[in-house]
Amino acid sequence: MSFNRLSIEQVLYGLAILLALTLRLLNLGAIPLADSEALLALQAFDVSQGEKVAIDPQPGFAALTGLTFALLGSSEFTARLWPALAGGLLVIVPYFLRRQLGRGAAIILAFGLAFDPGLVAVSRQADGPMLSVGFSLLVLGLAIAGYPILAGVAAGLALLSGPALLPGLLGLALAWGASLLFSDTEEGDQLLPAAWDEKALRKGVPAMLGTLVLVGTLFLRAPQGLGGWIAGLPSYLSGWAQPSGVPALRLVIALVVYQPLVVIFGLIGAIQGWLRGKRLVKVASLWLVFALILSILYPARQVHDLIWALIPLWILAALTLAGLFADSGENSMISLGHATILFIFMTLVWVNIAGLGQSEPGSPGYLTRLAVVGGVIALGAVTSGLIGLGWSWKTAQNGAVWGMCAILGIYTLAGMWWASQVRDPGRVELWQPFPSSAGTRLIIETVTDLSAWNIGDTQALDVTLAVDSPALHWSLRTFPSLSVIPEGEQLISMGSPAIVITRQDVEEPGLAAEYRGQDFVFRTYPGWFGALPPNILRWVAFRLAPLQEEQVIVWARADLFPGGSSLSEESPPAFDIPGLDEP
Repeated sequence: MSFNRLSIEQVLYGLAILLALTLRLLNLGAIPLADSEALLALQAFDVSQGEKVAIDPQPGFAALTGLTFALLGSSEFTARLWPALAGGLLVIVPYFLRRQLGRGAAIILAFGLAFDPGLVAVSRQADGPMLSVGFSLLVLGLAIAGYPILAGVAAGLALLSGPALLPGLLGLALAWGASLLFSDTEEGDQLLPAAWDEKALRKGVPAMLGTLVLVGTLFLRAPQGLGGWIAGLPSYLSGWAQPSGVPALRLVIALVVYQPLVVIFGLIGAIQGWLRGKRLVKVASLWLVFALILSILYPARQVHDLIWALIPLWILAALTLAGLFADSGENSMISLGHATILFIFMTLVWVNIAGLGQSEPGSPGYLTRLAVVGGVIALGAVTSGLIGLGWSWKTAQNGAVWGMCAILGIYTLAGMWWASQVRDPGRVELWQPFPSSAGTRLIIETVTDLSAWNIGDTQALDVTLAVDSPALHWSLRTFPSLSVIPEGEQLISMGSPAIVITRQDVEEPGLAAEYRGQDFVFRTYPGWFGALPPNILRWVAFRLAPLQEEQVIVWARADLFPGGSSLSEESPPAFDIPGLDEP
């Protein structure tokens, strides 16, 4: 019987890992790299080409991704591959913590980490935060499971993952220290083994140091990589003096909007755990508090800083849900009927909230939908009260928990899909990196088409990039005749390249005289001030919000088109030239 239970458990963990990797690898290269991603990917590309490159404080990403580029080629998919793998392997950590969490809570935690919108979205970004979280928690799991060498390797990779590691370790250390101040823990409530013996340390520490040296020097090819690792602490500290412009409230909004299920049950679990004196809950809730404080107060904050808070929040929610599901056998059919009714009610609430997002505030339709939302919520409360009085409050509680898990679980899955897969025009996902590279693909298609038409090779034209855009530089990296010049530098001395890419507001009379141009959107930002979009309900329901755009002009030399060598000839222009008709 024990073997059968273990086999089912292993199948569930295998399913969780498979789903996690699928969600993180599916269409991984479909979206162009944002500037923040492309900056790191270009370093890794230079590493793969054997060039000397200045390594930023994320040498682990540069080394691992550079090796991947050398073996599999450089692309958006391979640039994001290691964060995706780290995010997928994160799901196996609950398996190593079964004794501390309980089997049911560990399985719930595994699936929660697999489907969480924030964790999935950050896993699909070519950056270091997910490497920090994934490898750090693997250290804990592998050490507990008795694999000191693998734990040492994971520790070395975590240390090389960049400044994002520091707030995570600081928050966990503060939480652990604060939990020691409370002496009313349950007897036998041990979170970790009493001690890791000297034999394990003798294996783990050399593995960690070897990984630091091997990966930190970019596989012994760039000793300056270790300098980039050492610069991680100054880089993080400098963020306390360099505001990012992201409002602190935006992080709170992202947490509540994308993860209402885990927020509700996590807070319930934290309150219950403190009342019952459970040290695991105390450590997790303190970790959550310190992680939120460090991410919200950090001036250089980004929404992806919240991933450190998601781990303890999911631990609390998993413990709560496991306890509720384990004690839900009373009047199960009544509870199921109650859950179905609440599911229907909450679906009606959602439909009317979506309608509110499309209506003008104060209009008759708006007020009607608002009244329907309030009425349906009141009707759900009355239904729960009647079931509690007619059968038992435990039966009513079970039905409410099942109904909330069903509707909020579907909402969480939808949010995960929007944040990781859907990139429709006008949609704004707070978990995506900004600025996003909206029109990069269209720009590259235009340049490659011009090259193919004229020479027969899609990358034969000489291109000059006069825009400080790592995303465009990344997309043009394989053009052998690419020249990159700083913004604002005069273009007169560059000769007559076939293609010139400048900002839209750059005035170059020579370009207008000898080139034909077309403008393209290449960057988008959230187009509102403050934490919330102007129509919050419309954004919650459809993710639609104002966007601010930046544009470039792709200038193509006139002799690339039928009709002659300059625009003075009578051939009709193939591109619109901004300002050409102005006196």
